[in-house]
Amino acid sequence: MRFFRLFLSIITFYSLTSNFAHAADRKVTVHRDKWGVPHVYAETASEGAYGLGYAQAEDRLHDIYTSIRTGTGTMAEAFGSNYLEQDYIMRLCRNNDIAQNSLKTMPANIRTLVENFTAGIQAYVDEHPEAVPEFAVKLEPWKILTIGRAMILRWPLGTIDDEKNQVPNSKRPPMGSNEWAVAPSRSADHVPILLSDPHLTWEGMSVLYEARVHAGEMHMNGFFLIGSPILAIGHNQRVGWALTTGGPDTADVYEMTIRANPDKKQLEYEYDGEWKPVSQQLFSIPVKGGATVEKPALYTHLGPVLSAPDLKQGTALVGAAPLLEMSGMMEQGYQMVMSKNCQEFFQAVGKGEFNPQNIMFADIKGDIGFVRCGVTPIRPEGYDWKRPVPGNTSKTAWKGIHPVEDLVHIFNPPQGYMQNCNISPLNMMKDSPFTADKYRDYIYHVSWDTENPRSLRIRSLLEADHAVTREKAIAYTMDIFDVHAQRWQTELKLAIDAVGKQKMQNPQFAAAVKAILDWNGYFTSEATATSLYKFWRLKVGTEANIEQLQDGGHFDATQQEVVLNVLQKTIDDMQTKYGKWDVAWGDIHQVGRDEQLFPAAGADFQSGPKELNFSETLFDVRSKDNPTHPGKFIANSGSMAVILMFFHPDGIQSLTCTPWGQSGNPKSPHYADQAEKLYSKLQMKPTWWTEKELVQNLESTRTLAIKAVAK
Repeated sequence: MRFFRLFLSIITFYSLTSNFAHAADRKVTVHRDKWGVPHVYAETASEGAYGLGYAQAEDRLHDIYTSIRTGTGTMAEAFGSNYLEQDYIMRLCRNNDIAQNSLKTMPANIRTLVENFTAGIQAYVDEHPEAVPEFAVKLEPWKILTIGRAMILRWPLGTIDDEKNQVPNSKRPPMGSNEWAVAPSRSADHVPILLSDPHLTWEGMSVLYEARVHAGEMHMNGFFLIGSPILAIGHNQRVGWALTTGGPDTADVYEMTIRANPDKKQLEYEYDGEWKPVSQQLFSIPVKGGATVEKPALYTHLGPVLSAPDLKQGTALVGAAPLLEMSGMMEQGYQMVMSKNCQEFFQAVGKGEFNPQNIMFADIKGDIGFVRCGVTPIRPEGYDWKRPVPGNTSKTAWKGIHPVEDLVHIFNPPQGYMQNCNISPLNMMKDSPFTADKYRDYIYHVSWDTENPRSLRIRSLLEADHAVTREKAIAYTMDIFDVHAQRWQTELKLAIDAVGKQKMQNPQFAAAVKAILDWNGYFTSEATATSLYKFWRLKVGTEANIEQLQDGGHFDATQQEVVLNVLQKTIDDMQTKYGKWDVAWGDIHQVGRDEQLFPAAGADFQSGPKELNFSETLFDVRSKDNPTHPGKFIANSGSMAVILMFFHPDGIQSLTCTPWGQSGNPKSPHYADQAEKLYSKLQMKPTWWTEKELVQNLESTRTLAIKAVAK
């Protein structure tokens, strides 16, 4: 490392050397590679956190402040009444109080990480006051902790909302992902391979930040939640992990018996025959452009009251989830980052501080593993925990927390591979051992995540490949094949053969039909049948009786006429809008920022019943209308923090890809460079994890002086 630093000192582009004279000064170096990704080198973990905080601020300062406002429940103050309910929920969950208490009680070394990370952000702010947005707030370490809690609370709060409305987990969550693992027995190089590909929105709290950190014993490579010093997805020097949404049921709703006591002038709830006082609090929430809103909060010992109680009926619904009170996410993240093998990582996950997730992991020893994790209460039997249960009796009280060994998990499956693209454990691999009869229903917890096109595709690819090469692994990661294309081509051909002979006399119609039938099913940017195919299917979903396709059925003659008429309408619409029906997919489906737009492959769309007319490619790209270019679509969510890892005995090699660029500054050369050179071309970049690789791919170096930093 000394030689490496001497070499870098010669090629340093700029450095802060004026503060180095003080004997107590410490230094952290932030190198930027050719993609602008920071590589932080420091002697201690706390100094590394400082450098990471500085780098995050340099790239994403606006996002940091937005995340802090989200976590602290102060978005409405800066952005208006649309955020009022969101702010209220953060306050109802006591996010600020729990974060402040957590900072005081967490282990000193982890508290130092948070404090120095915050100090790094502040250092950048002090140097660049012009970069600070008008909605900025005072930076304090405890506020950093609210960000992670706000993120993980989305899962239990979503479950609580579903159960309150008696639609338990029936909604597909807005956050999906891909993950798969290959054991050495299925790898051409005889090493584990692991893929993590989260499908999140590309703006807001879900945005992930790419970085590498080498700081004392702490090594992190991959993606961080913006405003966090701990790695979310990626690898250290020995272990790597991937996340997808899914997991056990970690939250419940209790129906309480409640009354207003006029003598005591307070609300009370019944529990085991006794009346207990409802704890009350009044929140004052400032709103930009309006008056401050006063909103009351009510609490029982089981949790907060979710909506105004019905005093006429004498009932109130209360939300309960261990994560509402837990505050050790940073400690669990640190333990995961510091794990040395799969078993240590599994035990770290067992702390239960993460949101419910399907987690896959691998190590350089050759092991792979999986756990469907989440802090899961032990529920009494005899109740339907998918709906509100009686809260007036201790008979429904939780009996503790399930240890991680109770959850769905496996090490080194005999199949030699596994995948979970937001699907049931039953569908993770051929002959899956994960059958529902082996688990409590709330541990297995499958409803919306039974199966999907991404799962069908990657399982078939991995099952057929007994020696996955590096090139094949990359191809699987960036795969843009529609598994349902053949079925719709069959329906089109059946319709043409049965009722379409007259329409085929039209040369334009016949050419369009031939284009769809000849299409190979891949949503490439160059393909000219894909746009027509997609728009046709969207119209079919609204105008035809899709239910006829249930259980492998086909359209009858009447619906076949509808399907062909819809195709003609689609052709006509495209002729009007684009001047031709065979417009290339990448001409209208694009990725980038502002006016820096580039062709985008991949797809994700549906119309009508989801299980019958839904397509998504493994490399998942969702889009919205481009308001400045009518008729075109701009990608805004889907694959967004892709990392593919190879676990060699002498170290981990990894590749990444993001949809835009490293920086949020429109003037930066890394504002949209990955959109143009990687994402648009379905390519990945190496992470240059070793010092030797970094030296050969260096763009800039900056050495930061840190005074009186805690070790």
